[in-house]
Amino acid sequence: MRSTAENQIKILSRKIMHTVFVENRLDYVFSLLSPDIYYLGSGKYMQAEGKKKVEFFLNKAYRNFFPYTITQEKYLAKRIGWHHWLCEAIVDMTMETTGAKPHSECRHETFLFRRVKDAKPGEWELVHVHTSVASDRVSPEEMLAIQQANRTRRNTHLYDGLTEREKKLVQMLRSGMQIRDIAAAFGLAEITIKKALAKLYHRYNVKNRSRLCAYFDVQENNF
Repeated sequence: MRSTAENQIKILSRKIMHTVFVENRLDYVFSLLSPDIYYLGSGKYMQAEGKKKVEFFLNKAYRNFFPYTITQEKYLAKRIGWHHWLCEAIVDMTMETTGAKPHSECRHETFLFRRVKDAKPGEWELVHVHTSVASDRVSPEEMLAIQQANRTRRNTHLYDGLTEREKKLVQMLRSGMQIRDIAAAFGLAEITIKKALAKLYHRYNVKNRSRLCAYFDVQENNF
């Protein structure tokens, strides 16, 4: 079952895409911008930092925008730490202009949300937006190779700083093994394994095994 936060992030992201590109309204996305928002567009000079600068940039960029029809959309949300969620919006859109051939494109928007401090549950603010538009310059086969290379690079350094025994312990935890089974595999008492885990919790500033596993999941699969 998907978490409430994950659903909230997907709903927020979908509403941003629809209000901006279908309804040509910026008020909703402006209401979500954090004071330290950073925007990075697909063009060489398309970047802005700070709420006022980002609002000014978006107003200029979308001032004479024609509305789009969304034909297909997908939203992928992932937790990043304990107060941030990242959502990838991949949206196929078609824009119709008078007397011209319909223009189709795939927009890929990356939204990073942060839970609003001291606010009611479910309140989020946008702290980073990255926009890109699909290009034929990189083939699907090339992109797959790039993704695999990045994954291999991340995995190579995933357990940096751990001893071989600690690395094996974390791998066992991530595979779902229970403490008693891990202790039996090492030929040690359960209390010894628990003490080793306590040291890892302290090192990575987490409270329990599920959060330790979540930390390594994020490092391995981050976008």
